[in-house]
Amino acid sequence: MAEINWRGIDLNLLLTFDALIRFQSVSAASRHLHLGQPATSYNLKRLRELLADPLFERQGNRMEPTCRALEIAPKVSTILTIFREDVLPTNDFAPSQFEGVFKIGFSDYAEQIFGPDIFDALQRLAPKAKILFKPADSDSSTQLLESHDVDVCIGVFNTVPKTLSSTFLYREKHLCIFDNNEINTTLPIPLATYLSTPQLIITANQLLSSQVDQRLSAMGAQRHVVLGSTRFLTIRRMLAGRKLLAVMAEMVGRSELIDDQLTLCEPPIDIPNFDVDMVALKRDDHHLRLQWLTNLIRDVIQQKVTQLRQA
Repeated sequence: MAEINWRGIDLNLLLTFDALIRFQSVSAASRHLHLGQPATSYNLKRLRELLADPLFERQGNRMEPTCRALEIAPKVSTILTIFREDVLPTNDFAPSQFEGVFKIGFSDYAEQIFGPDIFDALQRLAPKAKILFKPADSDSSTQLLESHDVDVCIGVFNTVPKTLSSTFLYREKHLCIFDNNEINTTLPIPLATYLSTPQLIITANQLLSSQVDQRLSAMGAQRHVVLGSTRFLTIRRMLAGRKLLAVMAEMVGRSELIDDQLTLCEPPIDIPNFDVDMVALKRDDHHLRLQWLTNLIRDVIQQKVTQLRQA
């Protein structure tokens, strides 16, 4: 097969061909394309050389298409439609017409708390779309985004690489969570009660420790940790009906994830707050669908946080 000189092909040739098919007149095609007749005739000459076919023959005032021209006309129209509708930038994104997949990466607790509300909003505004939730954390998010396995990631990020853009969602704080029918303490919980009550903590390390233990050690104190788990939901389920407490993110305690009657209060020691953010590929900041998705998620999560804090 002879090698095609792709450098000899440009969009103007396809536009000229499409106009000649539609108007079957060089002068009418020229007016439609806002070109002079010599330029239109020159484009037709290039098309004839490229396709090795006359394409159009003059019969009176009309340019009658050849069989070859009629064969390729639908394909040229399709190419131009794809370029006009799918390639050229548009001024907006129509979520109601989107039939693709929204892919969202979540930390464990962010998915539990915000996943249902995000799902409901996407179902309402983009009913033709599919939705995929994937686990993501500070370590895996960059790879997930770079491989386009997710559109955005939501969670707590220790560092954000220069290749990612970050959207602040809200500032989270820690609260003590426990069943006060079992512990029966005054509020806020005294330090002595806090230290003597068996505790469940969110951790993946075998030492069953966190930044809380570091702060207590600096104070010359130590708490009584009996269980560590990476699952926020597991920790919360275990608190009801047991003489246990946990220091957890405020949103985990305030969310109606489980039908329990747990007590929330400020911890007796200072524990730093932390930010929950959303990250995405910086090079995709101008992508209209991703802009829409980012704004929607930000609004849904911030509304949810306000709702939980006011409850």
